[in-house]
Amino acid sequence: MSKRLLLFVALLVARIASAAPPPPAPNYDVPLHGNGAFIPTPKGRIYYEKEGQGPLLILVAGGPGGGHTSFHPWFNRLAKTHTVVYFDNLGRGRSDRLQDPKQYTVERDADDIESLRIALKADKIAVLGHSYGGMPALAYALKYPAHLDRLILSDTLHSADGFQQNIDNCNREAQTRFPEVWEKLMALRKTGVKSSAAEYGEIYSTPTDDLYWYDTTNAARMFRANDPPGTGFNNAVYLAMLGDDPEWKVGGTMKAYDPRPRMKTLAGLPTLICVGRSDRVATPGIAWELNRLIPASRLVIFEKSGHRPWVEESDRYFQTVSAFLSGK
Repeated sequence: MSKRLLLFVALLVARIASAAPPPPAPNYDVPLHGNGAFIPTPKGRIYYEKEGQGPLLILVAGGPGGGHTSFHPWFNRLAKTHTVVYFDNLGRGRSDRLQDPKQYTVERDADDIESLRIALKADKIAVLGHSYGGMPALAYALKYPAHLDRLILSDTLHSADGFQQNIDNCNREAQTRFPEVWEKLMALRKTGVKSSAAEYGEIYSTPTDDLYWYDTTNAARMFRANDPPGTGFNNAVYLAMLGDDPEWKVGGTMKAYDPRPRMKTLAGLPTLICVGRSDRVATPGIAWELNRLIPASRLVIFEKSGHRPWVEESDRYFQTVSAFLSGK
């Protein structure tokens, strides 16, 4: 779910095209946070960084289409007890692009996690998925349960239906709180403009930027100066997975994706679900449903946070996650 990092990069809209060879990974001028390297896979190279010592904790970024820099530098607090692994799913950040956009799926993203586990020679791993990243984290739990030690779902979603609820909630907020902006959006839609268009995204960002925060002044604390917002975001992935009208209706490869009937099989997996009370992007209602669907999962609500509790309630968030990872 980040929910839609598209809002940060609406002016960079790129149409999905079927090119012959995959384009090279972009060369962003962002210093390595840890020790950057690539691992080869049959579909292309996956870029990752790691820091710390101890059991592997793999962080899965949101979007879909976002890169790992959204976790910088906050999650180095977990490196005291774990080897924290930041990575870019194929198609994102510094990782290679796929030739066929239809291959960008939730379950294929989960395979990237398994590729990392194998390359880093770990039998068991812990996985933390944030926003959309919680969906491939869940898919990994369902597909590779023997190799997952603990699962953390942070302000995330569960299915196409959950993503649609997210879209509807954001539109409801825009309509009721910013009627003057909503009127402009509806005028665009009457002319046939879809929400993937740059002009739509530019207007839509006005009411939706603050939906991520309990206190909007915290937005300035999110990224380091040398980690620009949106670094590594690939809008082609976003549109491939959500369709050509992504702020209105879930389409693309995510359409009809629903792992909820299988979640009861996670009964023996220690699972922590975190959500900010003021998150209107991946709402507490979705977190509540996840808590009911995953047997023996634990739900923690951060009362003074939006979509990123690790920024707004840093101490409590990392104390909670650290305690969970240590088995407390």
